Formats: sequence, C-alpha cells, structure tokens
Amino acid sequence: MAGARWVRGLAWGVALVLAGAAGAAGWYEMRTSVLQSAVLSRIGRDLTYRVEPGPNPDIRFPGSGPYDVRLGYTRLPDFIERLTAGSYRVEAQARPTPQFRDYVEFGGFAPYREKTSAGLRIADRTGGQLHGARFPERTYAGFAEVPPLVVRTLLYIENRELLDTANPMRNPAVEWDRFALALANIPLKFIDPDNPRAGGSTLATQIEKYRHSPDGRTATGVEKLRQMMSASVRAYLDGPETSTVRHRIVVDYLNSTPLSARAGIGEVNGLGDGLWAWFGTDFAVANRILSTPPRNETELAVQAVVYKQVLSLLLAQRRPSYYLAQDRGALERLANEHLRVLDRAGVIDPALADAAQNFHLRFHPEPPALPEPSFVAQKATNAIRSRLLSLLGVRSLYELDRLDLAVETTLDQPSQERVTQVLQRLRDPAAAAELGLVGDRLLNQADPSKVVYSVTLYERTPTANLVRVQVDTLDQPLDLNEGAKLDLGSTAKLRTLATYLEIVAKLHGRVPRPLPARA
Repeated sequence: MAGARWVRGLAWGVALVLAGAAGAAGWYEMRTSVLQSAVLSRIGRDLTYRVEPGPNPDIRFPGSGPYDVRLGYTRLPDFIERLTAGSYRVEAQARPTPQFRDYVEFGGFAPYREKTSAGLRIADRTGGQLHGARFPERTYAGFAEVPPLVVRTLLYIENRELLDTANPMRNPAVEWDRFALALANIPLKFIDPDNPRAGGSTLATQIEKYRHSPDGRTATGVEKLRQMMSASVRAYLDGPETSTVRHRIVVDYLNSTPLSARAGIGEVNGLGDGLWAWFGTDFAVANRILSTPPRNETELAVQAVVYKQVLSLLLAQRRPSYYLAQDRGALERLANEHLRVLDRAGVIDPALADAAQNFHLRFHPEPPALPEPSFVAQKATNAIRSRLLSLLGVRSLYELDRLDLAVETTLDQPSQERVTQVLQRLRDPAAAAELGLVGDRLLNQADPSKVVYSVTLYERTPTANLVRVQVDTLDQPLDLNEGAKLDLGSTAKLRTLATYLEIVAKLHGRVPRPLPARA
C-alpha cells in the first residue's frame, strides 16, 4: 500500500511539474513569440510568387473585402474577359507557389506588401504623368512622420503592447491577455446582452478585417481566427524579427482606417483625409501642431482643438457612420471620457486634457471645396478615362479613379501642352493676327475669343498611326475631337477643304524632303 501511494504521489508530482513547465513555456511563448516567429517566418518564405509571360490558367483572385473591391482586385476576372474579348491580351501574370495557393484556399488572405494609397495613373509615351489619382491622398510616408502624441494615444486605446521593445520577435497580431478576456466575455454576453463586450482585436487584425473580411466586418468566430492567422503570417514575411513591421502597422492603420463617407467627397479613409473631410483641418499643419510643445495658452488651445479632432477620429473608427454622421454628440461624450482616462494614465498632459474638454468638436458644415478642373487642359485625359469606363464596364469616374490601375498611352505630353498654349493664345486678337489668322476669308474683325479650335495629331509609325496630340479649346466636358458632329453647308465644306489643302501644301513646301537612297 505504501509503495502504491508513493507511486501515485510521484505520478502526481511529475504531472504537476510537467503542467507547470508547459504553463511556463506557454507564458514565455506568449510574451516573446520565439516559436511562432521561427515557424511563421519559415512558412512565409514559401508564400511567394513569380510574374511570368502569358496568362496563368490556375490563378486565384481576392474575395469581397472593401480594400479589394475598391482597388478593383475582385473584378480582375471581368476586366480580363472584357479586354481579351477585344484587341488586348495578357502579357504576364503571377504564378504563386503551391504553398501560397494552398494557404489562400485554406482561408488566409493573400500575404503580400499592400499599398496604402492607390488610384488610376495615366502616363504619356515617355512615362510622364497625364493623370494621377491617389486615395487616400493625405498619408504618413513613414513612422518618423507620426507625432509621438498620436502614437501614444492610438496604442493606449487600441494596442498597448504593440511597440514593446523587450521582445523583438513578438507576434503583433495577438495580445493574449486581451484575447483571453474577450473569450471570457462571450458567455457573459449571452447572460447579459447589455454587458459591454471586451474587444481582443489588435491593430494588425483590424487592418485585415476592414481590408479583406466581407463588408469589413467580423461576422463569426471563424472570421476572427482567419484575421488573426492572416495578420500573423503577414507579420513574419520579412523574417522572425518584427520591430520594423510593428512600426509599419501603426502607419498603415493611421493611413487607412475607414472613416465613413461624406457627400461631395465620397469614401473617407485614413487620419489625414479624415481631418480634411470632416473638420477642414490641413494634415501637415495638424502634424506640426501636435509635434510641437505649446509655449503659451494660445498654442495650447490650438493644440487642444487639433488633438481632440484626432482623438475623435481614432474613436469613431469603431462605428464611423454612427459617430460621424448620425450622432456626433455621442462622439463628443466618448472623446471627453477618453480625455480623462488618457490624463490619468499619463498618456497626455493634464493641461492638454483640460483644454481639450473645454472645446466642442466643430465639424466642417460643408465638404471642403475641390479644385475646379480645367476642361481644356484635361481633354485628352478625360477622353481616355471615358474609354476606360467602356472598356472595363465601370459605372463612374469615381470608381475608375479608385482602381489600382496604370495606363500607358501614345500621347506626347510636352507637345500636348505646347499645342494647348498656342490655341489658347489665339483668343487674343494680336496673337491671332501675328499667326496669320486675320484676313480675307479668315477672322477679319470677328472676336477670336469666340472661336473654338480642335487639333488631333497622328504620327505614322511602321506598325500604326499613333495619336500624339488631342486638344480643343472648348472649356466644357464635351470633346470636339470625339463627341462633336459638324453639319456644314456644301459651300462651307468646299471652302474648308480648299483652305486645309492650301495649308498642307505650304507645310509640305517647308519640310525638307529626304534624299533618295544611293544605289
């Protein structure tokens, strides 16, 4: 009997030691992520792709995440089908590794370095920009540009352990204490639906959610695990050390967090565009104010106004349409509550907290005015955008400009600008006379500013006639070179043709002819 008790006691002792060791190892792993960093960085090395000539018959496309929809990634199959049905072909496409394909089929979001800002870019024949759209427009280029006050505030509200320097391999996708608290709150939610539910999302998982989850929401527990898995894998793509990645997560979140939409502007994403769209605050000025310690009461008051705007936007991300459009009073109360909490935690100075509570949030009553376009300067660009609408089946220029799309054209931007300048000079009677447009069967005493000119110039090449210039001086959306139908009387047609041929004959006489080839 004594021997049996001794054996049982030894077994229990060994079990307790093993359980304690496992618990200590688990606690150490949760703090340092040593094992995760080794495993996930090894997995990340296999999740790659190559761009090779020709179409990929086994390619995969993103699902229905807001980021993927806005940038046009979800519509790539339709775009390719429409374009290849015409005169276009796929020159090259990505070939993911088998591990990459298996990971996506398992449910992970495609692990690649995502763009913070993107939009339609139209280039001329040399690569110079004819048209460039960028959304969001006002962004931080790197962590060094973010005021430390904004960083401290964001991390205290959303992800306090993210920039912990003691553990350089830490997984930024999970805060285990918050995650455990969130799990413990699930049964309490069924018992008391009004009980506030603790959130376990880190900045990394929130980015995955509002970019790639359906409708930008966490509908199920499985979707939450999917976000955590994808954020964890993405964090280790560059190796086991995540210090740089964690700084990038802060920047990406501030640049891309969704902040509802406003009439006259559209969808608003990111802190910079949010300050501009909702408060009319200049992003660069706001960052300068928040980065500079106030020297007097006036500067403190200005900083308090800007800081409260930033704080309110960071809080509004939880329910952006509700807080920014439906109940701004609730956002004001929430911001004041957090000012007191941030003060007690030492995140902000008491003077700043007191000053900010004394100012009410003043939303800009109207959306900021957008610059009026010059239809004359953008005639060729707008013609290209209109063709793209038809080619891609996109409904509006608003959607088109938000696609991650680069377009190369045959236009020559320097020539385009010079022709535009010359045609606009013709509005001046003196310039019209200088260029020989005043005289018999020409302008005479007519007002030259009422004449609308249009020019389309082609260059003949061995393969095709390429459009180099497309300009008209009608300061309206209508493009005379493409959308106009001119109905001239028979005499007018003959006069126009005769004048045109005379001009061509004169030009032909000025251009030197090539010498005949020697035998």
